Amino acid sequence: MTPAAAYTNARPRQERSNHFLLPASLCLNGATMIASTMRVSVVVLILTIAYFHTALSVQVTVGVVYTAGNREAYSGTVRQILRLVNASDDYGTRNVTLDIVEKDANCSSENAIYNVINSFRQQDICNIVVINNERKSDEGSTPCSFHNENDTSLLALFVSRPSRSGVLLNSGPGVMNLYPEPIDLSKMVIDTVQKYRWTSAFVLYDKFADSYRTLEQFLNWAADRDWLLRVKEIPLLSRSEVDRRELRSLLLQIRMSREVHVILMTNSDIIVTVLEKAVHMQMLNYQYQWVITSLNGPLGTVPLEDYEFSGARMTFFHPNFELGDDTRLFERFVIDAMLTVVNTAADMVEDTGGEDQCLLHTYATKVEFEGYSGTVAFDKDGIRDNLQMDLLENKGRELRKVGTWSSVHGTNLTSTFNTSFLTNPVLGGKKLKIITKERHPYVQLKKNADAFELEGEERYEGYLMDLIRKMALHLNFTYSLDILEDAHVGEKQPDGSWDGMIGELFNYRVDVVLDAVSTRSFRLEAVDFTEPIEMSGYYLIMKRPSKAIPGIFQFLAPFSTSVWIVIGCACLLVAILSTVISYLDPYEWHQLAKRGEVKPEEGGNWDFLNSMWSAWGAFVGGGAEFLPCSYAGRVLSSTWWFVILVVISSYTANLAAFLTQTRLEETVSSLDQLANSKFNYGALARNTIVQFLVTATDEPYKSVGNHLKMNREEVLLDSRDELLDKAEREKFVFIADAENAFTIKEERCVLMTVGEKFFLSPLALMLPRGSPYVKEFNRLILEFRENGFMDILHNRWFRASGKCDSVISKSDQSVLDLESFAGLFYFMLMGIALTMLVMAAEKVWFMRQEKDKKKSDLELADRNGAKDGELEALRA
Repeated sequence: MTPAAAYTNARPRQERSNHFLLPASLCLNGATMIASTMRVSVVVLILTIAYFHTALSVQVTVGVVYTAGNREAYSGTVRQILRLVNASDDYGTRNVTLDIVEKDANCSSENAIYNVINSFRQQDICNIVVINNERKSDEGSTPCSFHNENDTSLLALFVSRPSRSGVLLNSGPGVMNLYPEPIDLSKMVIDTVQKYRWTSAFVLYDKFADSYRTLEQFLNWAADRDWLLRVKEIPLLSRSEVDRRELRSLLLQIRMSREVHVILMTNSDIIVTVLEKAVHMQMLNYQYQWVITSLNGPLGTVPLEDYEFSGARMTFFHPNFELGDDTRLFERFVIDAMLTVVNTAADMVEDTGGEDQCLLHTYATKVEFEGYSGTVAFDKDGIRDNLQMDLLENKGRELRKVGTWSSVHGTNLTSTFNTSFLTNPVLGGKKLKIITKERHPYVQLKKNADAFELEGEERYEGYLMDLIRKMALHLNFTYSLDILEDAHVGEKQPDGSWDGMIGELFNYRVDVVLDAVSTRSFRLEAVDFTEPIEMSGYYLIMKRPSKAIPGIFQFLAPFSTSVWIVIGCACLLVAILSTVISYLDPYEWHQLAKRGEVKPEEGGNWDFLNSMWSAWGAFVGGGAEFLPCSYAGRVLSSTWWFVILVVISSYTANLAAFLTQTRLEETVSSLDQLANSKFNYGALARNTIVQFLVTATDEPYKSVGNHLKMNREEVLLDSRDELLDKAEREKFVFIADAENAFTIKEERCVLMTVGEKFFLSPLALMLPRGSPYVKEFNRLILEFRENGFMDILHNRWFRASGKCDSVISKSDQSVLDLESFAGLFYFMLMGIALTMLVMAAEKVWFMRQEKDKKKSDLELADRNGAKDGELEALRA
């Protein structure tokens, strides 16, 4: 519940003095007189109302001190209470408005609280709220403290845990402590235990818990009553982590002592771990009673639904159960500290008219209201007075109020606890003998079982282990678990008996077979099945196909051959049209050169070869060497450029997909494809599906069955591992049950399952025929299915990623390798080779042209009668 709800649910003050309502009545009488006599103006009435409202209201400035970094945790709560008080017309606070000034204090420095409060007093702020949720783990550390000696106008409300020594940390005139003192909490436990008529108990504590501060006083009072209390410290690895192995030894010691009363003095973080271990130790049933002293215990911390049918009796203490929410205890005290200021200010306004907010301290010891942490009242020393708690006990998955405790009247039980509805009448208190076998992912050894030296069934985990533990918790039974090696389900023998695990049930040597077994009709002769817990089926398992080698011209794949042909023809057409325009258009290069407007050599800028070069340059992004001069040429070029823009964009978008796509080798995904493929295939000879396939009369099952019959010795094997090895080495498909999926995920990364699951059949637990437990198991399995627990198990154990998933994801990343660009590099080599040939041809052509030119020059010179010296120079 939010602070808004907290403020709304807090009970309004029960008494207000009559003069508090007097101004309103006076105004109403005055209004009546005005209406009747018309002697006084409306303006005078408004001024009168405003005067009385102002005279009987007060604005209180509260200084809020946060220690140990608590501003982030509690500033939001303080500010929300501030907004609600200032906006509320309920709760009798319309004559009180609040303002806050926030500061931080570091408890590591000496006189930290005193210095901050002194700074507030220099600002004429008399009313202080100190929020100090500081948990010190060192025995010798000095907690934050404050003692007021001379300030007679101070009201300081402290929200802080008391010291372990019992010494009052914050004291003096005007100092109020919201947190209950250890002596009161000790008395609460003593009175309750005495009301239960206990004379002995085990007390389990941890030194970090709030309730540890109450332990010494509690033991002293217990000694005065001659109670036999055996006190044990809960073994911890850290503040919030329990040493489970040592905890098991501790609980075993309690169980061996035959003591059935346990007082748990620990914080909420540890409570759940202790109770979980107590379930496995058969100590959370109708024989035991637990008193849990943590005030945060009933605030949503303990999962009561897990102990609904355990028969366990647990007693909790709650500061205000009627509010019905799970707000943590410390935040409740923060809310009540702010509400204490509000109620004190309201009392002061009633008596004095709100003349001075520094008078609140004189009313603090007189205030009393129902707050979020119960009745809020203080004695003359500023300690919580008339402290009250609700006593709660578990009823199924809920808590119910069974009594109250107060520091004045002690414990008063208002109802009698009845455990008959908590204990399952069939399985409650029973110890079942269960057998199972190690089978992934149903029952498997924990990876750290040896490292942590785990024992018994705690060494195992899996789908069925989680299921049976949950069922034992709800049906209040315990069990012994025997893990069998090389166990099989069982078959009927010629003499009518059964072997395997069914044989154990058939002879009533065990109570439950913890294995997910297919519910076949012939097995019903010997056993009873529970409701299905999973749906089984068969998969096709084959070697994971490798990538096919990409083609050398894969870079051309984004477009079809016809598209490439059309693009080439378009390029040729644009070149021809550009040439025609150059020769016919009077404003193009050729015509301009004829008229002498440009150089003669520029007249060939758009001949056919140059036009072809410009069209190709635009296509590959190189740009045109010469731009057209005429508008007709520009229109043609612009049109071609736009077409090229769209073509290149489409090519680029598709090229990435074609280069990164994986072309796989041949695969199959169904029995129909398998029957018509070149793959060899087989199955485990003892699987039920083999009998179905070899006797099938419908396709494709008949074809698959005929193949199995004809190649029985080769493809119907008795070893699962041999079939998996065969699938790894050969072009072989293993028709396998779903159990192999886990092996593929964790061990055989080169294999994969293909297609959808087929030949479905339900899986269930087996119990002896006629077992009285079947009905209870079925009811609980249906309940688990309805509340989603079965889906949680399925996702946890069947859909979780395995070792192979990470390996495959890394290897399947779309990384472009050399083969993807092979064709492009071949194209580049072809271009380089063509370049060299063209260059050689150009060189030969040039040399030939030069030779012809010299020959013509000699002939011309000879005809013109050149001298011998000149002719020799030309020949050279």
